[in-house]
Amino acid sequence: MIDIKKKLEEEGEVRKFGGVPPEGFVLVHEKTLEDLKDFYVWKMWKNNETSINKLNISNFDNKK
Repeated sequence: MIDIKKKLEEEGEVRKFGGVPPEGFVLVHEKTLEDLKDFYVWKMWKNNETSINKLNISNFDNKK
């Protein structure tokens, strides 16, 4: 059984991006794109130290 309340607490607003884009595309928060312009953040993403999903979650959390 899927606990929807738990899913919403864990994934929050980021969940609304799941499964929406066409195959091969990723939807991201506008702030996430701005963050990737920063060389340090881009380098962390490039070296798999962070992910687009983690950046999205942090940007949605900061929005509140």
